[in-house]
Amino acid sequence: SAVLLLEDEGWLTVSISIGNPLPVIQRLPVADTLAGQSIKLGKPIIENHPTKQLNAYYLNPDLSSMLSVPLIIKETTIGVLDVVNKPGLFSEDDIRIMSLFADQAAIAIENARLHKQAEQLAVVEERQRLARDLHDSVTQSLYSASLYVNAAQRALANEKIDMVTENLQNLRNMTHEAMLDMRLLIFELHPPVLEKEGLIIALRTRLESVEARAGVKTKFKVEGEGRIPLYIETELYRIAQEALTNVVKHAKAEQVSVHLIFNNKFFRLFVWDDGVGFDSSAAGQTGGRGLNSIQERVDRINGILKIESTPGKGTILEVSVEI
Repeated sequence: SAVLLLEDEGWLTVSISIGNPLPVIQRLPVADTLAGQSIKLGKPIIENHPTKQLNAYYLNPDLSSMLSVPLIIKETTIGVLDVVNKPGLFSEDDIRIMSLFADQAAIAIENARLHKQAEQLAVVEERQRLARDLHDSVTQSLYSASLYVNAAQRALANEKIDMVTENLQNLRNMTHEAMLDMRLLIFELHPPVLEKEGLIIALRTRLESVEARAGVKTKFKVEGEGRIPLYIETELYRIAQEALTNVVKHAKAEQVSVHLIFNNKFFRLFVWDDGVGFDSSAAGQTGGRGLNSIQERVDRINGILKIESTPGKGTILEVSVEI
């Protein structure tokens, strides 16, 4: 048997095959083939006798009979399931049985395609987010550095040494900040491998990076134990990452804490800081501080997001997910 998937330009490609005889060629035209005829008619076709068309299809003289069943998902044909050389003859019972297999195969193939598209979309979104972060942090820092250089040049031309010293000090601070921002972005591009290390190790490493980056005191606490699905761990890691980035950029915090709670029924993530806080209701309406991105990630895992913050009193972010 073999599964052949339809290509846009009117060809069929062998996706997987098993048994004997195997397909000799891996890419077949839809035109003038039994599989193509099954696709065009939208129904199974049986050929129980060796024919010129059948042998030309597989280029295999050992091929004596074939049953072709179209793979259909949402009224769209995506390929064909071929079964060959049944002892005896293919019958109507075989059509019914193989049609069930074909339906399951079509669903599995479509789910795999959708999963791949979702992964590709996630990569694009992550690249766009990193591009925004580069613009918001490093690019602006470099632009500010160029202004300090110009100011130092003018002060030097006017022999204002104190202003030259002040601008050079500001330039040094700005370039140091840009370097730390770049290190943070590089870390985001290469986070710990969640498949191997898990969320706990990934977040602990992330906190260590924040402590080195911003000079804030960090605390990490875990209650319970367990492992949740990788796709949920990935989204939770990105949520915590966004929250910690907000702490570095906006909170002016002295302390930040991440708390994980594992339970048989649910999982909770807390990110707390003692920074300047903000008006959470206004930020929620404008999408400030990356809250829209966080909410989208929470929605993907069917979680619940709570944010408590008021100006001058820090911020608590909580994400709850039922397992």
